[in-house]
Amino acid sequence: MCGIAGIISRRFLKHEFVSALKQMGDTLHHRGPDDEGFFLSGRNGFSFFSGVDTPENVRLSNIIYTSEKDISVADDEYKIGFSHRRLSILDLSERGHQPMCDEQQKVFITYNGEIYNYRELRDELIKLGFHFSSQTDTEVIINAYKAWGKKCLSRFNGMWSFVIYDVEKKEIFAARDRFGVKPFYYYFDEAFFCFASEIKALVHLPFVKTGINQQAVCDFLLNDELEFSTQGLFQNVLELFPAHLLVLNTETFALNIERYYELNKEEEKSFLNYDDQSLIDEIQSKLIQSIRLRLRADVPVGACVSGGIDSGVIAGVLLSEFNTVSPDFFSAVFPGNKADESVFAQAVIQQGGTWNCVEPDAEGLWKDLDELIYSQDTPLWSSSTYAQYLVMKKSKEKKVKVLLDGQGGDELFAGYVPYFLSFWNELRRQGNANRLKSEMNLFPGAINFRLREFIKSKTDVKALFSLKKIKNPALRILNNDFISEYHRQPTLRRQYNSLNEHLRAEFCNTRLKLFLKCEDRCSMWHSVESRTPFADDIDLISFIFKIPGNKKMKNGSSKYLLREAGKKFLPEKIYSRRDKMGYLTPHNQWLNSLFTMVREEDFTGIMPYLNPGQFEKQFQRLFSPAGETEHFLAFKILTFNKWKRVFQL
Repeated sequence: MCGIAGIISRRFLKHEFVSALKQMGDTLHHRGPDDEGFFLSGRNGFSFFSGVDTPENVRLSNIIYTSEKDISVADDEYKIGFSHRRLSILDLSERGHQPMCDEQQKVFITYNGEIYNYRELRDELIKLGFHFSSQTDTEVIINAYKAWGKKCLSRFNGMWSFVIYDVEKKEIFAARDRFGVKPFYYYFDEAFFCFASEIKALVHLPFVKTGINQQAVCDFLLNDELEFSTQGLFQNVLELFPAHLLVLNTETFALNIERYYELNKEEEKSFLNYDDQSLIDEIQSKLIQSIRLRLRADVPVGACVSGGIDSGVIAGVLLSEFNTVSPDFFSAVFPGNKADESVFAQAVIQQGGTWNCVEPDAEGLWKDLDELIYSQDTPLWSSSTYAQYLVMKKSKEKKVKVLLDGQGGDELFAGYVPYFLSFWNELRRQGNANRLKSEMNLFPGAINFRLREFIKSKTDVKALFSLKKIKNPALRILNNDFISEYHRQPTLRRQYNSLNEHLRAEFCNTRLKLFLKCEDRCSMWHSVESRTPFADDIDLISFIFKIPGNKKMKNGSSKYLLREAGKKFLPEKIYSRRDKMGYLTPHNQWLNSLFTMVREEDFTGIMPYLNPGQFEKQFQRLFSPAGETEHFLAFKILTFNKWKRVFQL
């Protein structure tokens, strides 16, 4: 797990090239404080360089991709440069240093991520005649690329963003994992191609032309969308989407981007006639295997425990199947508050392990808010990110470098309440009226009159929404001219014909990617690697998406298949939970307690996007909200205003 960055220029540059590359590496220090390295290709060939954070044993080694020369002495004219910051997880020796190259020094790589099945691939490549000098997955990627070209991506199980320079092909080959666990951003114009793990490493480069992308501002404030499009809030800074690869010709600067993987929409028919128990047994086996692979590390591995089913299953598997060591578990708790799930987390911890807790509060949020926004590169829609941020900080303090986390479980196994609507709609369309009525009556919540009308009617789920128009509160606060110019339909629909269609929409490049982005920034800001089996284990994910949606919810229960597959690993208290809290904080309570500070905030930065009269009129209601429903709009306005100031926009 690391931070990567690089510059490819159409013409040779000297000091400004080296200075910019070093600046990028310095900005990403938090992603890899254990080691630092540079690769430069110029008029007089290529060279490796060290930096101020390169360990002495790396500097003095005789490995072909290490160097005692410091980047400050680089004095050639260069066109290609890679920077790498290393968080040492696999092969802690100097042979894990990056940027790395093959034995022939024809293929160079800077890489961020983990290929969890690297040992199996290594054995396969050795049989094909490839040699290895390290125990890293980085070297596996290099040789897999040499053996199979772009098709190597189909062999990988894990998370990755990497860039390869192929000297003979005169090509830059970059790729990102299938579902967006690891980030990849880039800037491209007629003179430069620059890439980095985080936007902050790009936007202050002297040759990067950026600003605020007004369309993305509207998408964020009005539709709750953040990075649902390849161009986010920073103008001209693009995201290589998950499941995509990029090829750049270093001579002609021709750029080609293509999708290399897509969830198959037709395969679910193959499990149509399977009985539930067969599916549950297979899921249990794949769950155990996914966690087994994600325990591969040369440093301690712990886990996040929220009190929900996803993290509970992971913790339970760790304790029952891999109990050779007592793992550290990490939770955010809110004593005395309805958002507190500590009673459920305790039920997990009672089975074993060491429990480490953080207690986020409003004062800490306010103190850390600017840093939190900077770490994320973007404004925030919810204070829940702060809880995750503090959990990762605690992990660093306890010197636990790797954490398993349940991110992706809801989108994979259908854990959110809106999925019930898609599930019922699917039953309706299949003509399964008896099961539909039974499932709706077993729904773990009050059945209001609209649901009763739906049961009786012959229409689809749209009837639930046509009876009462849902209003977006942002429409009253935002500037009318701004909305008129940039408003567009949300990417995610309110209605889906089937549960799998809904899950697929949120799993691929929308909601899950947004949550994974927060996960990556919170963990890496504190130099912690977060591993998410539900979001990147391709064997598990592809299997689950082959299962028909009408098998994924049962007896009014969300996550039916995960609940049953994990039953033997879960305390009864968690197995039988029917309430869905998410990763909640006492959000509205915090806003109320911070009202005086917020009232003194200078909102000049966001005023061009607001209706000033309505904003002032609604200020009290926005930032001192009543009730318990999380008030996203207020927090978006506050953090967007701070984001502009933090990034000097």
